[in-house]
Amino acid sequence: MSNLKQLRNRVKTIKSTQKITKAMHVVSAAKLNKIKDQAFNLNNFSQALAEVMYDISNSGNLMDLPSDDRKFFNDDMEKLPHLLVVITSERGLCGSFNSNIIKRAKAEIKSFQKLGKSFKLLIIGKKGRDALRIDYADKIIGYYHVSHGNYECVSREVKDKIIALVQQEEVGACDIFYNKFINAMTQLVSVEQMLPAQNQETDSSSQLDSNKVTHYEYEGEGLVHDVIDLYIHGEINYALLQSRASEEGARMTAMDNSTKNAKELINKFTLKLNRSRQAIITTELTEIISGAEAI
Repeated sequence: MSNLKQLRNRVKTIKSTQKITKAMHVVSAAKLNKIKDQAFNLNNFSQALAEVMYDISNSGNLMDLPSDDRKFFNDDMEKLPHLLVVITSERGLCGSFNSNIIKRAKAEIKSFQKLGKSFKLLIIGKKGRDALRIDYADKIIGYYHVSHGNYECVSREVKDKIIALVQQEEVGACDIFYNKFINAMTQLVSVEQMLPAQNQETDSSSQLDSNKVTHYEYEGEGLVHDVIDLYIHGEINYALLQSRASEEGARMTAMDNSTKNAKELINKFTLKLNRSRQAIITTELTEIISGAEAI
């Protein structure tokens, strides 16, 4: 009987877990539908700013820029510590979403260490901080908490931090690590070079033609600085939204798989429970019949 009680409790526990995973799947699906359109819509804006930065870097008159602005287009940036901006989530239960990004960031760090290049880390998301501070606590110069709806605020803070670091020549080149949203079941680990700006890569379908590069005349104080500000802010914001959409897609898939696994376990233990109950009933009937025959 104790075995039956254990099986009943196990089935009850799994059913409770199944209700939770099913609810989390529904919540993630709703969040994903809301955020994925924002992520896709920001792509055109981000790409347009990248093209403007590309044009400025190839305009041939960078020396006309203020010294602080020239630092964002300077090849000498490679001589300074490399900045890695790593975007992860605040919560788990989203499959390999975080582990893939952390693994990619660690691989990049190891390649820098082999080459003897110095680097610094800016981390967005608790999971990334918890994983990377174990080995690289002294390299982390900033951590940012992301909650639902504060992407704009976080992207501005990160943008301000990066601009200050570059202008103070504390860092040079900057890469951003994030999960790019493809669909609910597929997220692609992406590493994009954000600085120096002239090395900005675009998709092959939108690769700039050198004959189309615009020649700029800088009119108005602070114009290029405003473009730099918008560009870095746009890149961070785009990566944050892509990462958030990817997180909800990964969580939705993980919870769907968990719900299906729970259903299989419920069927398995229910069958085992029924067989155990049947065996007990059979044993009791056998004992009753044997007793009746003895009388």
